[in-house]
Amino acid sequence: MVQSKEVMERNIHTYDEDVKWQLAEPGALMSAKNYRDKKALPLVEKLKEVVKNLTIKCVQLTEQGRKLTAKVDGQQMQISRLTDKVMEQSNIIDRLQEKASDLGCLERHLGREQVQSILEQSKALEQAERAKKRPKRAFEMSR
Repeated sequence: MVQSKEVMERNIHTYDEDVKWQLAEPGALMSAKNYRDKKALPLVEKLKEVVKNLTIKCVQLTEQGRKLTAKVDGQQMQISRLTDKVMEQSNIIDRLQEKASDLGCLERHLGREQVQSILEQSKALEQAERAKKRPKRAFEMSR
């Protein structure tokens, strides 16, 4: 950024003071038509070329700025979505930590073996219920 600022300042200085960007004084006994054709019109053409190039660059930079703005907007939406997801995960972690604390409390009062036994019985019951709900296949019915 600093380097481009220095280049810009040099270019501005060049436009202000360089001889090729100044309108030359007419020579002795030079006609207005001659002055126009040899001095004024070439300078005007150079200025038109510079303006044309700057206009093109301005359009390119405007388009680049529009694309970058769209990209930033998309990234902000993604950040917002991910922030929401992180908050959900944080809430889940908090609930799981609370359940782990409750389980620790039960283990202290009932004993680890008894809690383990209750959990195994509960899992076995849930598995049996799932097996009952599962539809029987045709080949299982024929047995």
